[in-house]
Amino acid sequence: MTVDMDGVFCEPPLGQNLGIHRTFYDPSAPPHSARVYPRWLNAPLDRLRFDFRRPMPGARDALLRLATVRRLILVTGRRTRPNWWLHRHDFDGFFEAVYVNQSGLGSAHYKQALLHRLQPAEHVEDDGRTAQLLAQTSETRVYLCDWPRNRDLPLDPRIVRVGGLVELAHRLAP
Repeated sequence: MTVDMDGVFCEPPLGQNLGIHRTFYDPSAPPHSARVYPRWLNAPLDRLRFDFRRPMPGARDALLRLATVRRLILVTGRRTRPNWWLHRHDFDGFFEAVYVNQSGLGSAHYKQALLHRLQPAEHVEDDGRTAQLLAQTSETRVYLCDWPRNRDLPLDPRIVRVGGLVELAHRLAP
């Protein structure tokens, strides 16, 4: 099982998940490229952007439960490794591997390419646009964590909506 980070087990600033998109990509169109800053600039910007975020309530226990029934792999659209955050919040050792976006692709297309390579049975996501793209272009079962910005979207019927990681752990690891 691959697991996204921000909005899944890492809380967005002020609880507002503004990174969720309400429009979808055409799955047959070429991937969108991303604006990628030089590493010397990106590393400190990511620290400012991500290091002060807290874990989602119940996320640590939910991941521990899921790890009893699934192999967990972290897949994040971040461009820097979240090792410091994982260590600080005692998430060390939960994931067999950690993948960050070191490509020129935007987050959704990066995850699409990586999941095509990894072939996970399941993926946990918070962004409706990414969930839709993955459901339309792979056999991976996609769990979409509930956020106000991804409600009422006309999602692919193969996407499974969940209240969050805690609810998913209750479903899969009772």
